[in-house]
Amino acid sequence: MFLLISYLYYLCAMKYFYFLILFCTIFSCSEYQKILKNTDTNFQYEEAIKYYDNGDFARSIQLLEGLLDDFIGTSDAENVYYHYTYCYFFLKDYVSAVYHFNRFNNLFISSDKLEEMSFMYAYSHYLQSPRSSLDQNLTKEAIKNLELFIDTYPESNRIIRVNELILDLNKKIEKKNFEIVKLYYDTGKFKSAIFAIDNFLNNFPETELLEEVLYVQIQAYYRLAGNSIEEKKSQRVKEAIFAVDNFLISFPDGNFTSKVQVIYEKLKNIENGL
Repeated sequence: MFLLISYLYYLCAMKYFYFLILFCTIFSCSEYQKILKNTDTNFQYEEAIKYYDNGDFARSIQLLEGLLDDFIGTSDAENVYYHYTYCYFFLKDYVSAVYHFNRFNNLFISSDKLEEMSFMYAYSHYLQSPRSSLDQNLTKEAIKNLELFIDTYPESNRIIRVNELILDLNKKIEKKNFEIVKLYYDTGKFKSAIFAIDNFLNNFPETELLEEVLYVQIQAYYRLAGNSIEEKKSQRVKEAIFAVDNFLISFPDGNFTSKVQVIYEKLKNIENGL
């Protein structure tokens, strides 16, 4: 009986709770509709900023959009457009944010917010960069705009952050290039994999993937040697052993050292059998 009463009490409490939420939602929507229909633009602007400050960017942007034309030529025009632009950013509509951050600087050329908006323009490009497995054209575009920010504001206190963003994007491009290189190996194109890795290392000499990249190359050398016709096998085995020796000197205690040592033994056995 006690459990039944407790359960009924719980149901009543939950019913009241949901009713309260529904009431608040309806009341909130009703209040918002009143603000939208209000003809006092200054009042609407104040309410839009309140919604903005409370993180309700969807409602704020709707109000601000209706005020853009009303505030043209006034002292508040810049501030209206400033918050309007940031609403797109906080709503994660980075395509629109890019457009409006750039347009802000074109509209308000004397603003003290030009540097900030230029950074946000470049940063919104950064946020559009896809994961490394996808096409990296947007990543390259982001790097270009971040570098443009450095050229335009070389003394900015945001330069350190911008360099961090560029480094992050370059690592993404580096990873994409490594995935392409590795694909040559995975599809059995061992000779192409060897040459592609050499090009990769020329393009990314300070890569953090160096050990893994060289390990893939050694595997390609080993597989190419093992699959070679007799007149080419001896030379290719020597090239593979040379690559292994260099790896073991560079990474005596690396993550792939034990596996490379196994390959070395196999190569020596092939060489001894020639």
